[in-house]
Order: sequence, then C-alpha cells, then structure tokens
Amino acid sequence: MSVRTRTEADLNACVQLAEVVHRVDGYPPYLPGDLRSFVASPGLIEAWVAERNGEIVGHVALHGRSSDAVMALAAGVTGQPPDRLGVVARLFVAPAARRDGLGGLLLGTAASAAVELGLWPILDVAAQFDAAISLYEKYGWRCAGTVTVHFGDATTLDEVVYVAPNPGPEG
Repeated sequence: MSVRTRTEADLNACVQLAEVVHRVDGYPPYLPGDLRSFVASPGLIEAWVAERNGEIVGHVALHGRSSDAVMALAAGVTGQPPDRLGVVARLFVAPAARRDGLGGLLLGTAASAAVELGLWPILDVAAQFDAAISLYEKYGWRCAGTVTVHFGDATTLDEVVYVAPNPGPEG
C-alpha cells in the first residue's frame, strides 16, 4: 500500500470510490452538488490517494478552511488565528480496505503536510460517524467541541471538531 499526491488523472477513480462510500456509509451526509465537486472542492491545498495493487482505495485532502463555526471553535481551542489552521478533509477509505491502518496513514499524511506548512491540523466530522470519531481519537486527536453548521438551504448538521495532538514546535 502506498500514499501519493493525487493527480488530475486520479479524479475519476476518486469520485467512483466516493460514490461507493456515500452509498455504504452516507458520507458525506450533506451534498449540495455532486461527488466530483465534493472531491475536487475549492479551498484545496493538496490531496493524496492511497493505492493498493494499482487501485485507489483511499483519499484525503488538506484545505485552508471549513465552516465559520468550525474555524472559530478550533481557533479558540488552539489559540491560532484561522489562517494558521489546516483542515484535514475528504478522508474516505474503500470498505474492503478498512481496518488495516489506511485511515491512520492518510490522516497522518495530511496532518504532517499541514505542520510542514506551518498550520495546526484540525478536522470536523458529522457527529453520527462513530467509526471516524474512533479513528481520530485512536490517533490522539483531541475533541474541541461540537458545532451546528447551517447551510444555505436551511439544512443543519452537527459536527464534532478535532485538533491534532502536538502539531509541532509552536503547538
């Protein structure tokens, strides 16, 4: 298994994987557009894929922002201004590739990249995703609290915000 930077040529395979994950897990729980725009979303700093036997089986991205509520809570907990936070996002793994450390490897890849850029890694996860929450806590991420995110169509989503453990010399 290997993790590498996502390329434009990977996008179709990533969208196909996201379709499987969405069907099986309901992730993402809120999708105002299509899965392609979710995977290749604006605000992307960098993205990575995990491959096994030449097949993409995982994905993660690093973004510069999340919702205002998430950014405000994380900034308050970390003591960092929002522009010094790196948001680990779009983490998903093929159902058949789970339980072998791939989620942790992807999480670590994005968090390390954030630290290298001088950013404190944070993330937000819909409160109903217990398996994802367990993964973050297993790797020492600290719960900062819960926020309710409001979308333009009057949809709301409760999200749990996490901050990375000891993100670097300034953390």
